[in-house]
Amino acid sequence: MVLRVPRILTFALFNCLLILTLVLAWEFPAIAQSLPGLSFSEDEITSESYVPVFTRGNLDIAPIFLDGKIVAGVSSFIKLESDKEDSGASDYSAATRSHLIHSKLQKILSNMIYYSQEILPKQGISQLDDQEKELRKQLVTTVSEEQGTAIMSVTFPQNDTPEIIYSVNEADISRPRFGTSQPLKIAENAAKIAETELIQAWKERQTPHLKAQGQRASLIFIALIVTSFSLGWIQKKLAIRSIKLKDMLSNSETVQIQDNWISGLSRIARRSRIIPVQLQKFTLSSSYSLNAFYRTALFWSQWLIWMLGIGYLTSLFYLTRPWSNWIVGVTVRGIRAETIVLGWPPADWLLSFGREANLGTPLYVLLFFLITSLAIKGGDALCDFLVRQWSKQKSIQRHILRARTLVRASKGWMRAIIYLLLGIIIFYRLHQLGKITQVVTILLGFLSFALSLASQDLLKDLISGVLILWEDQYAVGDVIFIGEHAGLVEKITLRVTQLRNLDGELITIPNGSIGVVRNLSSEWSQVNYAIEVSYDNDVDRVLEVIEATAQQLYQDPQWQEKILEAPEILGIDNISHKGILIRLLIKTQPLQQWPVGREFRRRLKKAFDEQGIEIGIPKQIEMHITEPYPKMSNRNSNNSNRS
Repeated sequence: MVLRVPRILTFALFNCLLILTLVLAWEFPAIAQSLPGLSFSEDEITSESYVPVFTRGNLDIAPIFLDGKIVAGVSSFIKLESDKEDSGASDYSAATRSHLIHSKLQKILSNMIYYSQEILPKQGISQLDDQEKELRKQLVTTVSEEQGTAIMSVTFPQNDTPEIIYSVNEADISRPRFGTSQPLKIAENAAKIAETELIQAWKERQTPHLKAQGQRASLIFIALIVTSFSLGWIQKKLAIRSIKLKDMLSNSETVQIQDNWISGLSRIARRSRIIPVQLQKFTLSSSYSLNAFYRTALFWSQWLIWMLGIGYLTSLFYLTRPWSNWIVGVTVRGIRAETIVLGWPPADWLLSFGREANLGTPLYVLLFFLITSLAIKGGDALCDFLVRQWSKQKSIQRHILRARTLVRASKGWMRAIIYLLLGIIIFYRLHQLGKITQVVTILLGFLSFALSLASQDLLKDLISGVLILWEDQYAVGDVIFIGEHAGLVEKITLRVTQLRNLDGELITIPNGSIGVVRNLSSEWSQVNYAIEVSYDNDVDRVLEVIEATAQQLYQDPQWQEKILEAPEILGIDNISHKGILIRLLIKTQPLQQWPVGREFRRRLKKAFDEQGIEIGIPKQIEMHITEPYPKMSNRNSNNSNRS
């Protein structure tokens, strides 16, 4: 228990280092744009500056940041290609307007900080409450109308020149709001928000506020450690349980192998005895997969809790708040002109389907790996559960033996679908970020074309494998004929089928090349036995002996469970120079036709010996010629004369 705390602290430190590494290695050239609140220069007012922009109808809405905190939002109409040439220089986009207002507010805030640290102490004003009153007095916001446009200006200190911060355009008027849409009212609301947020930003830099936030951060960090410790303890218990389940699975495999080979019997002869073992194995495999899913969920939950916790901790301080926006994300779902009721970016991202919020890069990457891992482990658990339920409902031998192949194939297809969807998501995300250029698109097109040509046979094999499983042509443990190859099916994948013949050779056949399949063990098997007896035997007596021998075998408790129906004597099939051919059919369990046939032939040989019945032997044909063939004699004499 004592050793877990340092590991959790290491885990937290690793998260911090990971975030820092991603920033420095991945997005170092664009830190000032990626983290609104670190760049204060007015000279960098370009449309390329990174400010998240969200679309509502025909409007683009961008948040305005102050110390990384969203204080308001600005709008612009979505421009068509034809509008870009006619737009004036002052018709800025939402991102450009946001960056411009942000830079001006940060400059005014810097002046306020300098004024409180240098000017006010010289005037004998050192108390924070007195300084706040003086700052409110010096901070003047005015609203006016110039050339039909409502503008909001800020002056600090009050004897300085007013600076235009915000001007109301048609897009701002068209934005959805709860109050009035009059331009002057909108500007007045913006002035109130600017004054309130500037004073609040100044207070957040003072020592009392920093101490309070520090205490709050300490409590949250302790809660993160306790939560992570609890999740780690549960993971440890689940890991111990998984080891036990794995050992039980290994023991079930050993029992199955011993059951297949004890007493010198072949695998074919012993297959019907592994059904209870298979049912137990399916139950253990389902429990093991579910355990792996729980452990994976807890593992990634630790990462998610620490990621969100670090995002919240960084949002408590003005200096680190921009990092919180980069880690967790940004939302404009609650921004209105009159009030600002911001939500939580991940929740707003889900509720608005990404239209009014975005996720930070670290959180997006973490969710990507989390969803991938949970989908794979959850898919495995779901496949094991469904096959186990299917095996219980279809508790006959055929379905239970077939379930092994279905589990393996369904897990493979589940992974293929998950990876395909994730690949689509990755390319879509890269396309949104503008990382897929025309050259990359062309290269991907050529690569896709080359892969399509090279994978034609592979796709054919995969489709054939699905059809083989769906139609139940054969399963693992069946004895089949595929063309000139025959053997016991040892393994089936979506691409190949592997057979083991009597010589011990492993034959691998691509599924796409499989045509006609002869399955000797599907559902049931049959002994098709034919014997020829001599002409000198009494046919009725022979039939009685064969019938009695077959009935004795059928009624024998040792063999009764392997024979499904009473033996059927078809009668005399043929009469030839070899003797009289008599045919017999015995319906057996799958793959039991060979041991049953061998035992029947052994008993029939003893019965024939006791009754003196002889096996048919080919008769020699004797020909007697009484007189020569006339024409042949004349022909021979003519030939001799010619010679």
